[in-house]
Order: sequence, then C-alpha cells, then structure tokens
Amino acid sequence: MNTKPACGPERDPDFFEEVDKLFARHPEASKRYAVTCRRLELEILKIDFKKQVGVTRIDDGRIVTEFVDRDTVEATRSAHHACCEWPRNDDGKCNKICPE
Repeated sequence: MNTKPACGPERDPDFFEEVDKLFARHPEASKRYAVTCRRLELEILKIDFKKQVGVTRIDDGRIVTEFVDRDTVEATRSAHHACCEWPRNDDGKCNKICPE
C-alpha cells in the first residue's frame, strides 16, 4: 500500500530541505523553534484559526492546549501571556497563546 504520510519530510521533502538550510543559517534561533504537523488541529479537531486560538497552560507537568473563541481570549488576554505559534497566512494573528 502506497499511502502518503500525513506530514513530515517524506510528505514534503523540498519544504524540509529548505527548513534545514534555514536552521543551519540560524543555529541559535533553530534551538528555539521546530516545525510541527497541524493535522490534528486542522483535520481531526477542525480548528478554524481565523475564529479560534489555542490557549496553552502548564498543568501538573503537562502542557495543555484548549482552542477557544478568538474574540473572547483577545479581549481578556493579560500582559503575562505571549504568542508562541505564529501563522504563515495573511491575517498575522497568533495561533497559540502560551504562558511566559
């Protein structure tokens, strides 16, 4: 069976080749960032990032992310929370808010 992988270098080798080159040019920054597959959010949970944002918290040694209405979170977001996932789209809105 020749099923194409959902994500990763086997699925998008040209993209990952460019990411590898970018990380090699910026070794210090590359320690802070990673490429992640968004299949769970987009295909399984059907998250609409234009309407929803992930809010992440640390809970008893676990990282927990809940996706909530963007308008509600942006209206109540405090200064001690920062964006930790940036989109690659036209609206420029944060995809995931994390505690600092």
